[in-house]
Amino acid sequence: MTNLAHEVEKGNAEIEQLVRDIESGEYIIPDYPFEADYIGPIWSRDENDRFILPEHTIGWQGIKWAEDNLLNDKGGPWRFTAEQKRFLLWWYAVDWRGVFIFRDGILQRLKGWGKDPLAAVLCLIELLGPCRFKGWAGENNEAKGYYVGDPIARDNPTAWIQVAAVSKKQTQNTMICFGWLICDDLKKKFRIQVNKESVSAYGGNRKIEAVTSNPRSMEGGRPSLVIRNETHHWVEANEGHDMADVVERNLTKSTDGSGRALSITNAYAPHEDSVAQRQREAWEAEQAGLAVSTGVMYDSIEAPTSTSLTPPKPDKPEDLTEEEFNELYGLMTKKWHAAIVDSIRGDAHWLNVERIVLSLLDGNRSISVSKRFWLNVITTTEDAWVEYDAVKKAVSFEAADQRQFNHDELRAGWLPMPDEPIVIFGDGSKSDDSTGLVGCRLSDGYTFQIGVWQKPPKERGKQEVDSWLAPRSLVDARLREAMARFEVVAFWFDPSHAKDDTDDSSYWAGLIDEWHRDFGPKLDKRAWAVKSGARTHSVLWDMTSPERQGLFVKAAETFVEDLEATNDIEEFEPLFEICGTPALMRHLQNARMWPTKWGTSLGKEGSGSSKKIDLAVCAVGARMLRRIFMNASVDQKEERKGTVWGS
Repeated sequence: MTNLAHEVEKGNAEIEQLVRDIESGEYIIPDYPFEADYIGPIWSRDENDRFILPEHTIGWQGIKWAEDNLLNDKGGPWRFTAEQKRFLLWWYAVDWRGVFIFRDGILQRLKGWGKDPLAAVLCLIELLGPCRFKGWAGENNEAKGYYVGDPIARDNPTAWIQVAAVSKKQTQNTMICFGWLICDDLKKKFRIQVNKESVSAYGGNRKIEAVTSNPRSMEGGRPSLVIRNETHHWVEANEGHDMADVVERNLTKSTDGSGRALSITNAYAPHEDSVAQRQREAWEAEQAGLAVSTGVMYDSIEAPTSTSLTPPKPDKPEDLTEEEFNELYGLMTKKWHAAIVDSIRGDAHWLNVERIVLSLLDGNRSISVSKRFWLNVITTTEDAWVEYDAVKKAVSFEAADQRQFNHDELRAGWLPMPDEPIVIFGDGSKSDDSTGLVGCRLSDGYTFQIGVWQKPPKERGKQEVDSWLAPRSLVDARLREAMARFEVVAFWFDPSHAKDDTDDSSYWAGLIDEWHRDFGPKLDKRAWAVKSGARTHSVLWDMTSPERQGLFVKAAETFVEDLEATNDIEEFEPLFEICGTPALMRHLQNARMWPTKWGTSLGKEGSGSSKKIDLAVCAVGARMLRRIFMNASVDQKEERKGTVWGS
């Protein structure tokens, strides 16, 4: 048989006409309706579809300085793309006082876009070029190319730039660019010394340095700019969060308040709880009006999370054999991918779209990883229990009573109104896993975090502390606070079977019995954990029994079904909503599909994984308990309607 792809490449007119017929609609084929998500001010357009530029910016002067003085990797003069220019113009935008509009920035792009070279150029502008507001141009400045009222920039004589990352290799991606960006004339003019991990100018009075050491050793510096490199790799395990905190503190105390940081990152994996993820979620909270704007410039081109790598297959034309049709569909699939990649890469014309498409089509690669790196999509892994985007859409923006429990993890969630009827489900661990409490409102199933307690992260250079135990007194206090605040009609608690260190009893047994004695009379007996028999108990719900495991698995499947159904409808009132607390979101994203004989449940990604899922378990349990209570209420009403025979 003739190879169609080969014939098309040779310019076979008959096959080319067939492709044109398919594209024009002569045959039934999928369209290519792809539109990227453009995030950030650099993508704003006016009514004439022209890009909007900031009213006042010193970025023009930095752009001119870089193009006049720096080289590209081929030895020619450095030239910005239009996209990069707009980014710098907005990054250096100032208000009427000459103060930077943005104090922080995140640049998220696909792999190979050129984040490191652009960051390196920005470092050199900050080191040597015009990068700080000097004043406003008057009539005497017109001869110098300024209009009256233009902002004028100056250099920074105390420039101290840090390229920060959690490994030396990550800093090298940026530091290596200085070797070809800086020409010999520039080195002589500014007395520049280029080393492997630093660049100094003016005899060492200004510097760029790579920083990968212990965050504690970074404390106290006063950098003028920090490049946070590959923040999707900054996680708890490598002290990435601690490093981000130190960077923020150091910049905040800069003498003139002009110290800033720029993160460069690929799309993050939602289950890793990276600095990139926290920055994105904080920015989204600001955009949704759930947090005060803090002057963060977020810039990204990304494919929607729903983007499929497999286009819908058209009906086979009758005049094509199956083999010919499959060959032609392969061509159309490549074109499908090429259209997506071409949109996502922006002005990065140096990226080879055809090569990226082949990588996307490679069956040896993880689809989720390919999407993150080449389509810049924030997406979950293939075995994720719930879809990241679906969870985000279920987060409630209900501006109900904002008074919260005194607990940091509740800073982003809404609590129901006092005295509202709710149920509570708890999951208790002794040390390794988290202990959590989650509530569910009876009226609509709104699911919210009440509390979570887990072992603090290990500090670099220190032995892990194995003596940490779940604080039963704090859990008890939080529960009693919830009991006082809401009308709690049912409360179940699933404890671990770990023993107390002081005796041979269960770690949670004493407290659970105390809860039964104190709250049992107030809880509705229709939804007691154990309603009859010698082990009758209002609270203790041990999930180790096969019957209860099966019940929980069905509840987990219902949770996912309701979540997916909520995302499929356009009405304002979804099947259920959840609070957006960071801990609950992380635990939901950490959960993996876990096949059982009863169906698909949720579990950790591995038995030794440090990524907790206990609040996700509690969320399933709380919704399960609500359903059981609501059904019990209906059943009792039906019994009351029945006829009493023989009366």
